Amino acid sequence: MILSPAMITKPVHRIKGFTLVELITVILIVSILSVVGASKFLGNSTFKDSQVHQELLSAFRFAQKIAIASQCPITISLTSNSYQLSYSSPCSGNVKHPADQNAFSKTGLPVVITSSSNTFSYDAAGNMTPATGGVINIGRFSITLEAVTGFAHE
Repeated sequence: MILSPAMITKPVHRIKGFTLVELITVILIVSILSVVGASKFLGNSTFKDSQVHQELLSAFRFAQKIAIASQCPITISLTSNSYQLSYSSPCSGNVKHPADQNAFSKTGLPVVITSSSNTFSYDAAGNMTPATGGVINIGRFSITLEAVTGFAHE
């Protein structure tokens, strides 16, 4: 058998890989995604604000419902980092949290609460007394309490 030069030479295989442009593009995209993702996880004040906002909104709605159900006035006392629900005269004591039967209050909140008043009250009919309403600010979120009806909403 006679070997021809075509049979002796091995076929040349090209080494396949990524071009420099493709590598730089991928690095750029990953960098942008990591910067955006890191800012969401490192700056969690928005999450804390939202959590306290939802918690306080639920507390106001619960207070109004308890005032109607128990026929006892309910007072919500606010400070810059806490709140408490309690019964007003003629009833007395703290409102019990339905989950654990402890006092319905929270101290040491991780955000600052500012409001037009430090106390808000619901009468036995569920109306705001005095009928002034108000706004409560929690970070970049706010709760509006309607005058007279006392309806709490965002």
